[in-house]
Amino acid sequence: MRVFLSANCPEFSRCLDELQSIAICRTMPDGSIPQADLYIWEYEPGIDEKVESAARQSAPQLVLANPKDLEHLGTVQSAACVLLRPVSPVTARAFIDLALKSWEARQRAEQMDALRMDRDTLLQYVLEVNLRLQEYDGERSNFLARALHDFRAPLTALHGYCGLLAEGKLGTVTPAQQELLERMRYSSRRLTRLAGGMLELLLEGRFEQLPDRSAGDMEETVSQALHDVYPFIQDKGIDITVQVEPPEEEFLYEPEQIQQVLVNLLENSCKFTPRNGSIEVRGYPVLWDTGTNETIYDPSLEGQANGYRIDIFDSGSGVPATLAEKIFEQYASYSGSGDRSGGGLGLAICRAIVSSHKGKIWATPSQEGGRFSLVLPLESAPAMKPGGQAAGRAFVNANVAC
Repeated sequence: MRVFLSANCPEFSRCLDELQSIAICRTMPDGSIPQADLYIWEYEPGIDEKVESAARQSAPQLVLANPKDLEHLGTVQSAACVLLRPVSPVTARAFIDLALKSWEARQRAEQMDALRMDRDTLLQYVLEVNLRLQEYDGERSNFLARALHDFRAPLTALHGYCGLLAEGKLGTVTPAQQELLERMRYSSRRLTRLAGGMLELLLEGRFEQLPDRSAGDMEETVSQALHDVYPFIQDKGIDITVQVEPPEEEFLYEPEQIQQVLVNLLENSCKFTPRNGSIEVRGYPVLWDTGTNETIYDPSLEGQANGYRIDIFDSGSGVPATLAEKIFEQYASYSGSGDRSGGGLGLAICRAIVSSHKGKIWATPSQEGGRFSLVLPLESAPAMKPGGQAAGRAFVNANVAC
């Protein structure tokens, strides 16, 4: 803190000399008054102008005067604090301490103002960068959506050509060629599904996507999904157990999309199931509490089911509890050989499709293998047999060794 002394002012000089944080300044050679944080004047005729000039610095001022000078102070009393001599050291120190605290408070206020300005500037930069990133993200999404849309046509054509060749419609093929064409057919179908799934992720949240529901056969949907991943199952010699219990009434959902969900989950299980391991697929109606996502399976609740649950268990690596939710996020992945996130595409696509059906998908943490489940709301229409009787419940239990 800078303190200006107009004269020796011994009452204050001793106090100021004891304080290392204070610098003393006096009148400049040209007679001008330097800038200071505290002004201490010794009364003399004509001091009014000097006090008024220093008052422009908005710093506190003290004027030391003798009692006989009171009648001559004039306007000085309105701009400065007048101390009558003799001034005790205690009084002098009290005024110095008060001025020092006031200066420190002003310093902190100035620092806070500077920090506040810096904060506001940084916040403005962050908002501008965020806006720019949103623009870039929108442009990226639009570009990818157009590219994926263009990819689907040649991929579909490639899949069709592979089918024609594999089925011998363009000429006889050898068994080795047949196997190779089937693998090409499987890969092209997988790429087509991946392109469609990525397009679903890009469009997620931009507008409400309502699935094109129709009466589906869950047994057939599961069978088609298994057929799509059969080359993967065959290569690793995985044993598949399937138990599908259809609902009593027609089940309305979009078969192709749910098939894609099952294919993604099965591919994930096949990838992390060791050679000659096992995968189990179960499907059954449940009583679903949509508020807590709890499901109850009890055959005695016949006719009360409002959801359909599918479980896929495998003998591969389990999902840690800390990552059970994260693996369904877009572009999420975690380090290690047991990363089941699929780079944030396959499982994220599953969640997007299931969410569009107003359903729920989750992974159950386990050390004994992968545990993935999904539940869909049962939106049904009465299924009647010829003659007007309701269709009965069928039960499918199949064991397939590959």
